[in-house]
Amino acid sequence: MAKRSPEFLICFLIVGPCLALWGCGTSSRFCGLACGSSTQPSPFLYATTTSSQIESFSIASTGALTPLASSIGPADSQSTADEFGLLLFADSSSNEVVVQSVNFGTGALTPAPGSPIPLGSTSSGPNSIIVGPFGQNLYASEPNGTIVGYSNPGTAMMTVLPGSPYAAGFAPTQMAVAQLTSSGSSAASLYASDSGDPNGGILAFAVASDGSLSPIAGSPFATTPNAAPSYLLSTSNSGGDQFLFVSLSNAGQIAGFSIDNATGALAPIPGSPFTAGKGPGMLISGIANELIVINTGDHTVEAFNISAIGVLTPNGSPAAVGTANAGIALQLERTQPSSPLFAADTAASSIDIVNVDSSSGAISAGETVAASSPPLQLAIYDQFPLP
Repeated sequence: MAKRSPEFLICFLIVGPCLALWGCGTSSRFCGLACGSSTQPSPFLYATTTSSQIESFSIASTGALTPLASSIGPADSQSTADEFGLLLFADSSSNEVVVQSVNFGTGALTPAPGSPIPLGSTSSGPNSIIVGPFGQNLYASEPNGTIVGYSNPGTAMMTVLPGSPYAAGFAPTQMAVAQLTSSGSSAASLYASDSGDPNGGILAFAVASDGSLSPIAGSPFATTPNAAPSYLLSTSNSGGDQFLFVSLSNAGQIAGFSIDNATGALAPIPGSPFTAGKGPGMLISGIANELIVINTGDHTVEAFNISAIGVLTPNGSPAAVGTANAGIALQLERTQPSSPLFAADTAASSIDIVNVDSSSGAISAGETVAASSPPLQLAIYDQFPLP
């Protein structure tokens, strides 16, 4: 049966204990507490936009979207995160994080106390945000070659972590986290793509018990020269082996690494980098042992099977998604033969739906839903996600 990646869950998901994409730093999914209700609410899809609003939709079991009232939010937000009933949006125009509380029943968003939360003295940024392992800390990659860290993410009590900001190459962009199962229940690592590194470097950090970051030996780990690494995804298989996948936007490839479960160090997977479409962007994991990527240069979504050692092989043919070139989000379904994958189409001001077969993981193009404002990044709220 399909499983959700641990990053997207609060009751269990919401980014901490149990979070979704383990990593991509841009698309997330989470759950709220049941609050005693016997009726299961619909999950909700949220889209950042080019205007100062967050668009909201309810998701039917068939994947159909119903527009809801929009909310005020930062314009052009390229990264979202979530934590304990909150959605966090990066506001790169002011180097702040906008925090919204989610109504579990209606999906309505309301500003959280203390929002927006400043991230420091940098004049612009962040490039992306992510809630770290166990939901304890917030990390933001900055265009000045640093990552800043804060405790108590999404609250007015956010405080700077020891040693923050942390030196992080030339221009860290997207991030991912992994729990290191061989090093104890609290050991973890954080990874960031460095788009300014001529070797396509991936920065790797050990996460200390206080949330502070320190470089892992061998960091940065090279991919392909001038490949412009962007989105990251950390995932694991049933045997406990962990992998990190990186979209190489300029090279039309996906780099794959195995993660050392004791140290967090990276080692290239045999055959890496793997060929993808033009301009691969956000990565997401849905059906067990599968990776899905949106190719922003040729406007397709394609799926790959992940072997026991992390080797990627195409699963069927890519699905066309109009002119979609932004974020993706996957809503796994228990009772339907397929699960809907949503792709943001900024140019057409719409959201394209791709059907992901619940058994095989094969993908096929679905319908397109109009958006009132051009969507950028997507996030899903699900009160009862798959275990």
